[in-house]
This record gives sequence, C-alpha cells and structure tokens, in this order.
Amino acid sequence: MTAEIIEVTSCKRSLTAEIPAEEVEKEISGLARDYARNVKIPGFRPGKVPVSIVRQRFGADITGEATQKLIERYWKDAVESRDLKPLTQPEIQNMTHNPGENLTFTLEFEVLPEFEVKDYVGLEAKLDPSEVSDETVGRTIDMYRERQAQFIPLEGAEASEGHFLTVTVDGQFEGEAKPTRENDIILELGNPQTNPDFDNNLRGAKPGETRSFEVSYPEDYHRPRFAGKKVHYTVQVKDIKEKQLPELNDELAKDLGSESVEALRARVREDLVTQARQAAEKKAKEELLDILLERQKLEVPECLVQEELSSQAHRMASSLAYQGIDLNRTPIDWKKMFEAERPKAEKTVGRSMLLDAIARQENFPVTDEEIGAELEKLAAGTNKTPAAWRAQLEQEHRMEGLEQHLRRNKALDFIYRNAKLNLG
Repeated sequence: MTAEIIEVTSCKRSLTAEIPAEEVEKEISGLARDYARNVKIPGFRPGKVPVSIVRQRFGADITGEATQKLIERYWKDAVESRDLKPLTQPEIQNMTHNPGENLTFTLEFEVLPEFEVKDYVGLEAKLDPSEVSDETVGRTIDMYRERQAQFIPLEGAEASEGHFLTVTVDGQFEGEAKPTRENDIILELGNPQTNPDFDNNLRGAKPGETRSFEVSYPEDYHRPRFAGKKVHYTVQVKDIKEKQLPELNDELAKDLGSESVEALRARVREDLVTQARQAAEKKAKEELLDILLERQKLEVPECLVQEELSSQAHRMASSLAYQGIDLNRTPIDWKKMFEAERPKAEKTVGRSMLLDAIARQENFPVTDEEIGAELEKLAAGTNKTPAAWRAQLEQEHRMEGLEQHLRRNKALDFIYRNAKLNLG
C-alpha cells in the first residue's frame, strides 16, 4: 500500500491511500469463504455452498465489507506509524474501486495542533477590589429577612400593590378549543414579571370574588406560550395575604446562626468579601487566558467546537426543562443559537488547549490525594460516597477527564500566581 498524509491546516490532515488490486481480491476471497461456511442457500448443505455461488449472490455485500475492513485497517496503521492522535473518526472524501483495479481513497480528520505556549509568566491583568459596602451588607441581610418572612391573611381586604393573592386561574387562548386551569397559584400584585393588564384587573378584588377579563400579550412577551396571544381569564381569588418581614434583632440573628446583629453583620461581610475576592480572581484569570489566546492565534479543531456547542445546547435544554418549559412548544432556532454561541465555544476550546499545553510544558502531576479530594467535593451534598463516584467515573470512562480538569486548574493557578496583578 502507498499512503500519504498531507497537513491541510494545523488541525486538519488528509490521508490519500492506494491498496493494490491483489490485496483487495485477497480480502474479498477470504470474506467469500467465510460467507460460504455460514450462509444458507436452498439446494446446498450448510457449509457446502460453492464460493462462486456466494460471490454471485452476495458480491456487492462482500465487496463493501472487504473495502470497509481494508480502509479501517490501513487507516489505523497509517496514523499509528506516524504517531498521530485523531480527535474523531475520519470522513471518506472520495473512494474509487473498480473490479480488478487498485482501491484508492482519501480520508480527512482532525488532530490537536502542535504548539508551544510562550511568555505565560509575568502577564499583566486587572484585579478588581474586594471591598464590600455597608449598603451591600444591609441588602444581603434584608434578603435573609425576606426568607424568614411570614404571610398574614387579610380578611375582607381589597387586593392592592404588594399583596399576595392565592388564585385559581381558568384561561382560554383565542383560537384554541381546550381551556387551561391552574389551581392555587400565588402571585404578587405589582410584580414586574406579571403582565400589568392581568394585575390591573385584579386590583380591588376581595377574597372569594371571581373576575373575568381578557389580556392581550405583546409579541415579545417573556413567556413564549403567551407571546402575541389574547387570553380570556376567569380568576377566583381565594385569599389575600400581606408579607411581614421579621425585625432585625438578636433573636433573628440567632435564628440565622449568629449570636447578635453585629456578629451577623460581620459574618455576612466576611462571606461577601470572600465571594468578591473569588469573583475578582475568576475575572482576572479569564483576562490572562484571553491575553494568551490573542497572542497565540490558535486554530481550534472544528470537532471540538461542535462538541462544545452541543454541550451548551444540552445545558440550555436541561435548564428549560427544569423550569417546566416544554421544548416541543418552545420555538428555539437551534441553528441561529449555534451561530450566536460559536465565538464563545471557540474561546472555550482555545482556553482549554492553552491550559493543556502549559500543564504539559510544566509537567504538572495529578496525585491520588488530589483525585481523592476532588471526589470528596463531588460527593458533598449527594447521596453517593467518593468511592461510588470513582466507580461511576471509571465505568463511564471519565476519570481521564477528571485528571485533565485538575491539570488545567493547576496550569491556570500557575499563570495567576506568576502574573502581575494591578488593583483596579
């Protein structure tokens, strides 16, 4: 066989090969004998079918199978002999095989480009300050108070701004035969997420009252099911409640795990400073990676970009499903979404390639202790033990990915520790 691998780009390779006709015939003849031992043809005893009859009846199948086996075999030999590591299975661009002639074919595939990252020590980036204002501490404590709020029934009250209504909603979409019903829905009058016309029709209502009205939703309404639709509603108000926040005192502080209001403020401030520091560090690391990516001018393999886009689509679909949104009823233009998300996907792949290269150049190891600590993190808050997580990852062939994740984190930490960070 003659084979030539051409470097089309830093990521793409093209394998052109030619297999002698004699070898093709040898493969076909061997498969034909296998067929003869196993096929059943009326008039012949099992295993006694003449090869000539087999080739006459199954010639196309045998030739196709032989061709596939030869291409796979020589493809494997070609990449192994040249120490290439294809990222995906190759695509057959063209193949020529006529009876009695040599088999020729061209395969295209992608590999990771070979490159060395330079000047990744001493990069400059901005580090945002991690101070936290008194106002931010106060808003956070108010959020805690919101979680401890009580809802007090208001007998005989009229619904007004800020009241919480428990309602049963019957809806009839214009042009649809089947009505909808939602029981015991709790809504806040005046909430910006609710259509203003819907809210206005319930103002002044009392517990036990039923109101009927129509609402026309704009084309850009945030809930696709309602966008551009007119809906006739019948709403029964079951009760009206008012939200009351607990007073900020030592008793509330103790309920929230602190000895006093001052201790609560100190704890909240410390937590917020930690969060701000982590956010600033994350932002600085991303800036450092973007600087490197701009300098390196990497070509990223298309198959990895497509894989990242698919992951993004999967995460989006999972998020929508978690929110109870029916994907079959949500008009998502996946092609348009992929186009919009492509630059982000290319950047994500490029960053990973850079970190992998730096980890390789610095020869960062991953120890059993580090793997164990990562498994402990995975197990935290789940009903699985670290050992169970390890078993699952090994079964799913994902342990290598876990180690790769740890190496990338080491490479990123290395860049960050050796950077010149300017406080913003």
